[in-house]
Amino acid sequence: MDAKQFRSFGLLTILGFSPVALAQQVPIAGGAIPQFVDPLPLLDLAGGPIKTVIAGPEEIEMHMREFQAAMMPSTFVPADGTYTGTWVWGYIVGPDAPAAPLGTYTGPVVVATRGVPTQFRFVNDLGYASDTNVLAWYYASDQTLHWADPLGGEMNECAHHAHQYPGMPPMGECAEHYDGPIPAVVHLHGGDVPPVLDGGPDAWFTSDGLIQGRGYYTRPGVPVAGNEAVYRYPNHQEAAPVWFHDHALGVTRLNVYAGLAGAYAIIDPDLILPAGLHPVGLQQGGGNVEYLIPLVIQDRRFDVNGQLYFPNVGINPEHPFWLPEFEGYTIVVNCKVWPYLDVQPKRYRFLIINGSNARAYELFIGSQGPGSAPSIWQIATDGGYLDAPVRVASDLGQKLVLLPGERADVIVDFAGYEGRTLLLRNSGRTPYPKGPTPDGRTLGRIVQFRVQTGPASDTSYDPASGTPLRT
Repeated sequence: MDAKQFRSFGLLTILGFSPVALAQQVPIAGGAIPQFVDPLPLLDLAGGPIKTVIAGPEEIEMHMREFQAAMMPSTFVPADGTYTGTWVWGYIVGPDAPAAPLGTYTGPVVVATRGVPTQFRFVNDLGYASDTNVLAWYYASDQTLHWADPLGGEMNECAHHAHQYPGMPPMGECAEHYDGPIPAVVHLHGGDVPPVLDGGPDAWFTSDGLIQGRGYYTRPGVPVAGNEAVYRYPNHQEAAPVWFHDHALGVTRLNVYAGLAGAYAIIDPDLILPAGLHPVGLQQGGGNVEYLIPLVIQDRRFDVNGQLYFPNVGINPEHPFWLPEFEGYTIVVNCKVWPYLDVQPKRYRFLIINGSNARAYELFIGSQGPGSAPSIWQIATDGGYLDAPVRVASDLGQKLVLLPGERADVIVDFAGYEGRTLLLRNSGRTPYPKGPTPDGRTLGRIVQFRVQTGPASDTSYDPASGTPLRT
């Protein structure tokens, strides 16, 4: 507990409220966690742990579950016991729960086709807050907010008290963490869908299947259990990098923090792309497809045992646990703390998603040591392909800016950098754009690229050629 938190603790105690949550976890500094120890988790198509689902006419059953994932470096030594993984939440395809710790919570990556609807059955198997192993969720839940409040019905008495008596600490159950069934709902971020399919904040449903929000929706005529909802996305928008995440009222910050996020790529078979560019990657000579590499960037905090940590001493007495914004001290990419990626000296395609709660990123590639670095070529934004690639020139000091929730489809050419070690760096200030500059030794680093030696044949699409992306 730092001095500011200690003062807040003392103030609330004097006012009659005694928070105990911070005593449950001891945070670890980001700089104390080893960097670039383990490889970046990749798609299962490339031998990694991120599941890829090719959507078709069949219904996709996706469960929200709690499990362990290997977030911390393999060299991490916890303060207590042996590190077997970090407790997280994630979307699991199919009814079977993970039998062992997974390599990631990121995903799945769903590939949908324009004009072909995709039907999902979302199942909430997150259990009760009182039983969760994701301590960051339980000890940061705050019932004085305007939130889903499953046990309070339509009238949230705790939020009403906080509104009526600002500056007064909550009493009784309002001063306690929520311990009931966990509410959740899936939102297709960037999806052009009817409002009822949007996964709005009031469309949540609980893990015990007994309570739904007043905006709850499920497809008519399709049988569901109480903890399920069926959505059928039309996929009529143009090809674009969409993603999905939890959206429950007042706890989105905690549900997404715990890991509920995945990617949803819409491809268009009728869109004629230039030679060497494939709808889901790069293509060598019209043959071998090299799949794009997702980079889901998030900032997180951990405790000394490698479990997720969320600060929970509020700045307002009437909201004892809630903080307006979250800032992590550690960078996580695809669920792995500061990973590295071995690359050949050729072009790679990356789908970058800013999955952080509040942090903005200014991304560029820099050299870890003397020497120049390649530029980033952006070929698509949240809304789809650009007319032509745009160079984000590292030698001119240009940055790729991504705010929370934004996506960028990019190509990086590592040719000419054989044997070099490069870094995807971040110079984005938090709060953006006038906060402090991130520490170049921690938050200024995203992922390490280790460029292998030896020649590499590359006949894929070259964005530097200026060939238009749209005909």
